Amino acid sequence: MIEQDKLEELSQSLNKYVKTNFELIKLEATERACVVGSKLIVSLLLLVVGCFLVLFISLGASFYLSNYFNNNYIGFVIVAGFYFLIGLILILGKRTLVERPLRNKIIRKIFSEN
Repeated sequence: MIEQDKLEELSQSLNKYVKTNFELIKLEATERACVVGSKLIVSLLLLVVGCFLVLFISLGASFYLSNYFNNNYIGFVIVAGFYFLIGLILILGKRTLVERPLRNKIIRKIFSEN
């Protein structure tokens, strides 16, 4: 009788332990998802603001260069050529310049303790 009570108590304790451990894992996963999600939203907002900043700086540089060269189009062509070169560099080196660092940063964020 005593052994059966101990076995039943052990079974109940094991069941509580498994449920508690499952809840802990679920809460930790939720916390990590929230941290990654909030950082993603902040990063996207910064990206939008950065895009507007680049847009207006580009327009300003285009108008300045057009005025400097006394030609309505040359400033825009120069700025477009600059962006074409940046795009070409990114296309040629997309694995080493974009994919790998971005993937590593995402993995570090997911598995970081903070």
